Amino acid sequence: MNKDISVESSRVLACLMVIGIHITLSICHDGYVDVSRLAFACVVADAVGIFWLILGFFLFKNNSYAKLLKKTAVSIGIPTLLFSGFAFFFGEWIAEGVTLKESIFHTAGECLDVVKELLKWNSPVKYGGHLWYIYVYALIIFIFPVLKATVQYLEEDEQREKVFMIATLGAFIVNDITRNQLFEFSHHSINALIPASIIVIWGHILYKHRDTLTTRKHFVLSVLVFGILNSVRILLQFYAFRIGAGDHILFWYSSIGLLCAVCVAVFTFCLKKWLMSNTWLKSGILFLAGHTFNIYLFHFFVIYILGRLSFQTTLYDRVRSDVLFMILLTVTVFMVSLIISVGVRKIGRIFSKK
Repeated sequence: MNKDISVESSRVLACLMVIGIHITLSICHDGYVDVSRLAFACVVADAVGIFWLILGFFLFKNNSYAKLLKKTAVSIGIPTLLFSGFAFFFGEWIAEGVTLKESIFHTAGECLDVVKELLKWNSPVKYGGHLWYIYVYALIIFIFPVLKATVQYLEEDEQREKVFMIATLGAFIVNDITRNQLFEFSHHSINALIPASIIVIWGHILYKHRDTLTTRKHFVLSVLVFGILNSVRILLQFYAFRIGAGDHILFWYSSIGLLCAVCVAVFTFCLKKWLMSNTWLKSGILFLAGHTFNIYLFHFFVIYILGRLSFQTTLYDRVRSDVLFMILLTVTVFMVSLIISVGVRKIGRIFSKK
């Protein structure tokens, strides 16, 4: 199957943005709001929204629910299970330096907590908090027949797609006005499933019309709108911090988050011809995109390990610029996670040949 280079470049950008989210320095410190850190947080805030759009690009091409479930279990479920088991037994030994025995052996209470978290459909292991995305992804696959029926209904009349997009964007905006008190969107379970499902359907509609969006005008608009939206978000969030109104607008389930994710997708659509003409760049992007899932799994561990080695402290002392520090740390975590991913795959191939 030929990969769409524009989609794969979106995937790589989103992966970098996810890492950026997790290494962003505290926005409120020493009694004031750091605007440079806030700006960085806004720029990288919508990685998950991009991933939901990408899921929507191809999800509804599946015609067999059984095959989709099997594919998800093999390609997503098993790696997540293996990583979770590894993190549960060896995480504290690797990331915190406790003895191997202390890391491996867990009390009955700790094991019971794992079961309780699983029943709530949350990632149950330490260093696995970022796996909430996988759990919500699984819920989307579980309700795939409902989502596909919705998409088929919308496709019967293009006007329905427009109404759907306007209505759902309006719902996001109203939820933002109520400071997320209307729908109480979050990163977990049903509270994440609803906005994620909406964005997945947006992704399907967007990708279907990608050819009409691949113009110089849309390229400029995607960059301009992304910049304007994030400038507005900086101002809104700065004010929200001042009045203690929370920070939900920094997350993918806000109206700005949705529109910014769309801007990134359109931006990469417009780059397709240029990327296709550059063989080396195309090969590099495809290589990196092929490892993004593993990078996503491993990057939290890498952040902790680098912290244990005092890498962040040393880098910050030398750079002396918050934004440059966060950019360099993001790239470093990405590259180290990539190296681990390559190594894990090579080991897996060795064992598969035996």
